[in-house]
Amino acid sequence: MSKGRLMLVRHGETHANIDHVWHGHTDTALTEKGEQQRARLGEYFHNYLPEIHAIYSSPLQRARRTAESIAARNAHLVNTDSRLMEFGAGEYEGKSFDELRNDLGFIQAVIDDEHHRPPGGETRYEVTQRFVGAVEELRENHRGENLVVVAHGLAIAFALSHWIDRDASKWVNYMMHNTSVTEICLVDQEIKFLNRTDHLQ
Repeated sequence: MSKGRLMLVRHGETHANIDHVWHGHTDTALTEKGEQQRARLGEYFHNYLPEIHAIYSSPLQRARRTAESIAARNAHLVNTDSRLMEFGAGEYEGKSFDELRNDLGFIQAVIDDEHHRPPGGETRYEVTQRFVGAVEELRENHRGENLVVVAHGLAIAFALSHWIDRDASKWVNYMMHNTSVTEICLVDQEIKFLNRTDHLQ
């Protein structure tokens, strides 16, 4: 594994974030505020990482558009990888967190069991494995280079608990704000900084 820097970025705000509904694989647009967030992120990002060698994004537009703001400053190409997508909840996509928590018991089931599967969806374990596998492969392909990965809150939290805590239950400790930037070193298995939103100040 290389010693190049690795940044994990969450996408900008969507209506699903405001309305507290589950949009995992649902391709949600950014809100007006989300567009402003991504613009400010793009203008400021060089303060987090002065030199970028490659940018990868979930193909979902909320992540891709956020990545495009980072890429625009130096005319980088945004590469998309479906393994970087959010936790897909199948038939529970679009349901409110209240319903998922209180009526369906889904939220607690996900917390309690990494192998719990919503109807037609994927498990927390599966999301972790595909996301971690993708990022580790990208690091190998970009040895010694600075890499930016733009993705989603839960997928990033699952990966951090895997890399840092070696405990899949610890993901609840990682709350990612919209357009937040986290730097992690996979070699040393440590977080350099977490959930920074300096650009929104």
